[in-house]
Amino acid sequence: MGFLTTAYRVIQWMEGNERTKIINVIVKKRGQSLTAYIFPRWTRLPINYMKHFNDPDKTIKPGSSEMAGFVITVDRDVYEFSTFENVWEALDYVSSTHEDLKPLYEELSKEIDASPEEFNTSFKGLEEVIDRLWRKGIENGFIKKECLEGIESKVFKGGLIEVQYNPLRKTIVSKSKVEKRKKGEEVCPYCIKEEGREDIPWNGYILSANPYPYYDHHLVIVNRKHIYQYIDLPALKVMAEFVLNAPHYFCVYNGPPGTSILTHMHFQAGIYDFPVERAKREVLNEKEGLRVSRIIDFPTRAVVVEKRVEN
Repeated sequence: MGFLTTAYRVIQWMEGNERTKIINVIVKKRGQSLTAYIFPRWTRLPINYMKHFNDPDKTIKPGSSEMAGFVITVDRDVYEFSTFENVWEALDYVSSTHEDLKPLYEELSKEIDASPEEFNTSFKGLEEVIDRLWRKGIENGFIKKECLEGIESKVFKGGLIEVQYNPLRKTIVSKSKVEKRKKGEEVCPYCIKEEGREDIPWNGYILSANPYPYYDHHLVIVNRKHIYQYIDLPALKVMAEFVLNAPHYFCVYNGPPGTSILTHMHFQAGIYDFPVERAKREVLNEKEGLRVSRIIDFPTRAVVVEKRVEN
């Protein structure tokens, strides 16, 4: 039971518990370690500033791995109001208690199996291929690079909480949706071939640039079949093999309600360091290069599975 099966053991436990069953996963290669951050259901209610902004549009809907990790994107007025005290007050809505997860922690503390696993790391030059894909999308206008311009950020609690204001992305995405409705094109964006989009087949999936990026080299890794969003052991392996072949990238799985497209299986990927990577950990168990920890002193809960890997 190496990295994959240990991570999936955690996911299955969380999915089997009504209080923790909405799952988000971030996979990265950090130094010599393949690392998975597995977030259970992490909020009781939407994070909000409703006492100051009596407007449902000012409610920050929970769900995505990026937010679990802990990056919050807000409008200008909310951003200006975002002091540490106000953000911390809003986090009262976040389920930071570890009580729900104590039985899982106890299981992991008793036993982990670090059996070896094999990964396909033969996709040499994958990062160069992605870079060409990204540059071509910028050049032909498919990628709206303005989405990454003028982003403002506030960082709190030693870098563990980040609040962002992206002045252009919301406007650009909203305009695009209106135009597609007029053209009658509101179908699955992964199933249609949008003008300017280039697809690269990889490992049974399709790599495409996200036309409305949140972060540098933002990709979607799309299943060839139009099937519902899910995560299982083979899906975890795809995530692991992606970051092992593109070690400067992360790969995330967003379960409902963290993804806007539930009907087509996909992952997100890109280049970014999440606040959760700086969070303190308490080791639950360690064996033969496999380590399982829990995140502590952080707004959300997560189990971290790490395995040392050869270059």
